[in-house]
Amino acid sequence: MSVTASATQIGIFNNTQNTISARITADNGDTGSTAFYDIEAGKYELWDRSSWQVAFVLRSSAEPSDNKAETLVVKPTGVYYINDD
Repeated sequence: MSVTASATQIGIFNNTQNTISARITADNGDTGSTAFYDIEAGKYELWDRSSWQVAFVLRSSAEPSDNKAETLVVKPTGVYYINDD
């Protein structure tokens, strides 16, 4: 699946087999919620952001000890694919 983000959007695509949780900061005058959103496997979420931001992604797995966290620098127009290792 191909996802496109507009000039004022940043996307996170869950390309894993499990649900992930993601949030994107809202600095430099951007507004909007910075809450974590659950994204099901094969789905995506778009955030309205006009400046570069920081994204936090929490991966889930069937084995609780395998959960992982990622931090990414993200920019508008970008869609970031979170993949299984």
